[in-house]
Amino acid sequence: MTLKNTSHPVVLLFSGQGNPVIGMGSDLWGVNATAKQVWDCASDISGMDLRRLCLKGPMNKLVQTTVQQLAVTAINVTLFSLWRERFTNIPIIGSCGHSVGEYSALYSAGAISLESLFHTIHFRASTMDAVSKIHKGSMLVLKGAAFPTLRDIITRSGIALDISCDNTPLQQVIGGTQSSLSDFASVLLDEGYSPIKPGVSGAWHTRLMEEGVQPMRDFLARQPVVAPEHEVLMNVTAQVEYIPEKIKENLSLHLTHTVKWTDTLLYFLNHTTRPLFVEMSNKSYLGQMLNDFPGVASAPVLHCRKAVEM
Repeated sequence: MTLKNTSHPVVLLFSGQGNPVIGMGSDLWGVNATAKQVWDCASDISGMDLRRLCLKGPMNKLVQTTVQQLAVTAINVTLFSLWRERFTNIPIIGSCGHSVGEYSALYSAGAISLESLFHTIHFRASTMDAVSKIHKGSMLVLKGAAFPTLRDIITRSGIALDISCDNTPLQQVIGGTQSSLSDFASVLLDEGYSPIKPGVSGAWHTRLMEEGVQPMRDFLARQPVVAPEHEVLMNVTAQVEYIPEKIKENLSLHLTHTVKWTDTLLYFLNHTTRPLFVEMSNKSYLGQMLNDFPGVASAPVLHCRKAVEM
């Protein structure tokens, strides 16, 4: 696929926290002055040597949400900046980001500045980390079940859990206390499912994060946010939002509400004529989720790393 003359409307996908690896982003931060500025900004605001942490770890530090959210955002924004410099003639009609990736999507649409982006990510990650140490929890990944099916199983079980991420029609993520997840894992096994435990340090996007919502509201109230230049779908609603105050409220509720990724992708698939999805991430995985959508496996997907190397 040649991008210089593509007729596909471009939709950007920005990654969230995933499986960090030593060396992540090390091929990006010295590409040019723009890339250097992104990483300098992230390090200066957080007070951490983000380059060194990504390059050398240690892994038990890199997996911490206070580091990982900043690293993921720096990689996302660097890739977007390189894309924008190379393909200035290709219009972007929409963007969305999975979990913390939503902030990168807003940045790509000009709704938030680079400095405000990293100030907010630093505060968000620190807040989530602090709350997770008080209300300890974890998550489970479930493949092979749609959101309504899983919701019904949870209701019938009577176990206090939340669906953290509705990723695709065939992939869900559940969050809650360790004891609740342990009990529910047995229920899932009886139902014929084999849940997977991801390497996370908290029950993100669940009721256990409730104490972080008001601090996020208070912090975001002081951050400048303007109307996005293109459509940005919010995780909490899977709807386009242009009003800054509503964007801030959605970002605050983000800590406790389900990431509606299935509905987000369906919006672009149903409202855009054959979109080209361009993934901004350290390692491709968001584009692969489209394979779980019946009849749309042929939707074109391109990882940004391949595009900027063309």
